[in-house]
Amino acid sequence: MRTLADVKKNESVLFITSQLRQREIKMAHALKFLGWSVGLIYYKSTPINPEGNFDFIKEVHSADQAHKIAQIMSPNLIHVFSGAIDDYILFFTEKKIAPVVIDLNDVFTPSLMNYCPERFSLTKKALAFADGFCARDLQVKRAVKIDHCTLPPKVILFPEYCWNKNHSLPNKKNNDEIHIVSVGTISLETYGMLDCCYLELVQLITNQDIHFHIYPPWQYAKSHNMATNTHFERDYAQFIELSKVNPYLHLHDSLSPEKLAEVLPQYDFGIISGGCKEFGQRYTHYKPAYVASCYSGRISDYLDASLPILINDEVVFNYKLLKHYGISVDLKGIIKPGFKVKLQAIRNDANVQKNVANAASKLSITKNASRLARYYLNIIQSEKKKPKQRKTFFSILKSLLYPIPNKDMVV
Repeated sequence: MRTLADVKKNESVLFITSQLRQREIKMAHALKFLGWSVGLIYYKSTPINPEGNFDFIKEVHSADQAHKIAQIMSPNLIHVFSGAIDDYILFFTEKKIAPVVIDLNDVFTPSLMNYCPERFSLTKKALAFADGFCARDLQVKRAVKIDHCTLPPKVILFPEYCWNKNHSLPNKKNNDEIHIVSVGTISLETYGMLDCCYLELVQLITNQDIHFHIYPPWQYAKSHNMATNTHFERDYAQFIELSKVNPYLHLHDSLSPEKLAEVLPQYDFGIISGGCKEFGQRYTHYKPAYVASCYSGRISDYLDASLPILINDEVVFNYKLLKHYGISVDLKGIIKPGFKVKLQAIRNDANVQKNVANAASKLSITKNASRLARYYLNIIQSEKKKPKQRKTFFSILKSLLYPIPNKDMVV
């Protein structure tokens, strides 16, 4: 097996992540198909298995260890992934080994977030220090416009793309029942997070005799034995109580990405919602600018399952994207009678299914991987064109007589 040290060409990149998810797996798979070499240094905090998707894999226990290993390898380019600003991002942007691209699920700035203010200045610093930013959505655009953050020189919009492995339309159950499915993270009323407020939304949906299915995120997987502060019975207590008296609400075990891909095609619609006052949703942890600019990674799961998506227009970026492809269904229809009949007609509409198939193709990782590869090469080539600073005899002598103070990271 090759390592990045064996690769003499430009087409190689080193992934660093403290929270391995499908995003890294998809990118590596698609880049390798294009002939790239992709290495992975990661902290094992999720049940996602990276085996078989990288040229080499190294598990570490800290950002410092990851940085030391990367330093020995001398990669052409480093891509650091994280859910939010963390010590991995900070280490690699402040102690650069090679050009650094950062990739954040959530951009913590005052205009976007209403919690964890200690992350605001660190996020701003990392954005200023990085060489590139791989944007999953439009959050960083708001951070620049409203919070006056400095963007890295090279930016690419690269949302969570789907696999697009399903080439045939799924066989739906031939009956009048409608089944909506929600996957991934939702804000929980248990902790006063009312931005999604799915509890009230579920009641609106099930009151019209529409089935609602919930698959919790990976943190709740029974096989996930790593230390977390999640506890399904506590966190989803209100949903559990409702399901005992409501035959239309169904709670399922958290599944691996592979298992989830197998079960989702049996449902009729996916769902994304947030910031909608008609559903009892109100901004607590997130601000309107965040809800308007964020992108939901679950869109890729729904596309792979050939599902049109229920969504309200407050989730602006998602809503406009899905509407553009003709696969959005206005969720606000639920506040009017007869919504179930409308969903039955949409489910049986062949044109809608064709639109979903088209969207899955256009929004697939293989369709967009070449953009990412060109983006990487642009950064690598720009770095090579930078003039190298040569140390003269006098500069070396000066550094010996007047040592530069330690500029190690201070957080």
